[in-house]
Amino acid sequence: MIQNYFKIARRNLVKNQTYAFINVTGLALGIGAALLIFALVRYHYTIDKHHQKYNAIYRVTTEFVTPEGHFNATGVPYELGKALKNDHPDIENLAMIELYRDPLVAIPAASGPDRKFKEAHRVGAFVQPSYFKIFDYQWLAGGPTELAQPNTVVLSAENATKYFGTTQVIGKILKINATLNARIVGVFTDYRDNTDFAYPIMVSWASLPEFHGRPLNDGFDNIDSSVQCFVSLDNHFTKADWDRQMLAFVKKYKPHGIKDTRFPMQPLRDIHFSTETGGVSSGLIWSLFAIGVFLLITASINFVNLATAQALNRSREVGVRKVLGSTRTQLFWQFIGETALLTLTATAVALLFFQLGQQLAKEYLHGVFRFTFYYDPSVIGWLVLIVIGVIFLSGFYPALVLTGFKPALALAGRITSRQVGGFSIRRSLVVTQFAISQMLIVGMIVVASQLQYIQTKDLGFRQKAILTVRLPASPKQDLGKMEDFRHRAMAIPEVEKLSYSMSGPPQTGWISQTFIKFDTRPEPEKFTPQQKHIDAAYVDVYGLKLLAGRNLQPSDTSREALVNETFVKQLGIRNPAQVLGKILHASGNLEIVGVVKDFNERDLKSGIYPLFMTTRATNYYYASLQLHNGNFERVIRQLEKDYNQIYPDSYFTAQFVDEQLQENYVQEQTMAKLVNFFAGIAVVIGCLGLYGLVLFMAAQKTKEIGVRKVLGASIGNILWLFGKEFARLIAVAFIVATPVAWWVMTNWLQDFTYKIDITPGIFGIALLATVIVAALTVSFQSIKAALMNPVTSLRSE
Repeated sequence: MIQNYFKIARRNLVKNQTYAFINVTGLALGIGAALLIFALVRYHYTIDKHHQKYNAIYRVTTEFVTPEGHFNATGVPYELGKALKNDHPDIENLAMIELYRDPLVAIPAASGPDRKFKEAHRVGAFVQPSYFKIFDYQWLAGGPTELAQPNTVVLSAENATKYFGTTQVIGKILKINATLNARIVGVFTDYRDNTDFAYPIMVSWASLPEFHGRPLNDGFDNIDSSVQCFVSLDNHFTKADWDRQMLAFVKKYKPHGIKDTRFPMQPLRDIHFSTETGGVSSGLIWSLFAIGVFLLITASINFVNLATAQALNRSREVGVRKVLGSTRTQLFWQFIGETALLTLTATAVALLFFQLGQQLAKEYLHGVFRFTFYYDPSVIGWLVLIVIGVIFLSGFYPALVLTGFKPALALAGRITSRQVGGFSIRRSLVVTQFAISQMLIVGMIVVASQLQYIQTKDLGFRQKAILTVRLPASPKQDLGKMEDFRHRAMAIPEVEKLSYSMSGPPQTGWISQTFIKFDTRPEPEKFTPQQKHIDAAYVDVYGLKLLAGRNLQPSDTSREALVNETFVKQLGIRNPAQVLGKILHASGNLEIVGVVKDFNERDLKSGIYPLFMTTRATNYYYASLQLHNGNFERVIRQLEKDYNQIYPDSYFTAQFVDEQLQENYVQEQTMAKLVNFFAGIAVVIGCLGLYGLVLFMAAQKTKEIGVRKVLGASIGNILWLFGKEFARLIAVAFIVATPVAWWVMTNWLQDFTYKIDITPGIFGIALLATVIVAALTVSFQSIKAALMNPVTSLRSE
């Protein structure tokens, strides 16, 4: 019997190829998109869960309490780990790490130049051996035991093979960032992709003093975002214990910060989704999941619409089967079998879409949404649930309608459109499709408009034609080499100006904050400003505007300071000129000589923070070159040649400032791509649904159209029969979609300090787009119905 069901199902599908094609395409798009979204959601919610102590791991962070609110930083003082372990020995494991971007590795050669490897867009780390008691690693050779000693390093298997062609590298020497010779003491298995802690090179924490050229004794006032602390806790000391004792700890080690500094513990499970510290928005992930569910629903709606539209054509078949003894249950399962056949066919096509989606995801979304999809039991289980759900969601209602025909009426061909279900259900289903499409179109417009806004907004500094060159990180910059590089760079005709600084205005790498005292005030200020080291040319190169005072005088050491407007406001001073000549106590006594107009150092999701800038040549890590219009490629080639001659142990890295600014909004650009992609799928599925509805309407109104034409109705009058129905549906969908879309996108924009306004025009564009898409979709079938010969439509039964 089951074989017979599928044979008849196959024959019906071959007979109605257009119907089958539309259904398979719609279901395939819906299932493929839903599976892709599930794999993405599953990936992000399994990040780092392979660590056995996943639920017991925490990152200790720094929280600043300011009049404007709470500000969280990932960085902690160097001394925090030692103090925390001393005061609370019951902490199971504690490890300090310091991150460093784009590590440069050189392999010393017996003769000739060293072989250099630049780990671009990757992060290395200095770690304590206890780090490997918190996080799980598999060791191919050696281990972390000797990592307690200075000048030791462990590598991933991938990097060991890249450097030496083998993983048997214990005892070999690496030169880290052209300054630190380190002996390899361990090789670990390559990381699973689903981790936020993929450090290919980890150097011993004990090597940091030599790497930085100074002891790590900055106290508790200086906080660097690259210095982090991880702990694993057990029943002897819990997070609740720390929360109760944290104020006493702050009072002991940082008494002047008792009112404004905290060191809360952040669970490992929250780190990946902490947007405040660079994580992925969980709201975005669940929004995508909701979109996946909507796409499945819209695909199933299409099936219902098309199946009921075809019901009149199959009424006699149902009548014959019932006369020959088929029960309603048997017929029901026959039609469910047809749905299953269509769904399984669509699933096969969906898997092809899924594979294509993976490639697109890796190509366009890598960096924000890292993912490696694979068919593990959970993905297969989700696919099975999708298939079963779609089969019953799509087939249940049409099967009930078809099996409910009375044999006598069916065989006489007297089944009417009313007996295959009125418009009420189909109207609500199509309204749902329209509403989903309009919400996604609104989202697409808002995201695109916000991206356009943040990419074109004046940030308060010059962006165009400024090239930044990364200098080698070393314990003490060679000022002679820096001057040599300046001289050679300025000899290039296209180079107009050059400035050295800790970083450019688009904040890169790390953020340094410190406590300060202002002039004769006895207590430290309640805010912790960011500090930046710049030379005297920085203001001119980046076009910063002075509101009061003058620029810094050229100097290799810290003597004077520039502050921004926000810094002055945080001091409670209205007139910027009033701070001139005052002393800023911050790692020395600095005279404030100027106030610069606020500029956006960070992305526009954040406000402007108080900032002071001073000279210190040993902390310059970037050269910023202002270029004339010209052949920039030739300039970069010449700079690279000069750089390699001056710094033969280093690696040339250059990037334009406007490119750096774009990197601040990778997640937003990714969201725009995802919304556009899935909105496009929703529109395509919606168009298929509209086509299904117009097929049903044409079948229902065949005789009505014939009568109207005989009575003199024009083609325009006939087309309005279809148009007014869809106009009502679009209007209802617009009323439903508008408040939902406004609420969702308003919440999304809350992540930005600077944002666009959601105006009525955005919803007008979404409505117009929906009207155009609907008109194009239904025009062919409605015109065909309007042109039908009334003699044919009114032919006697």
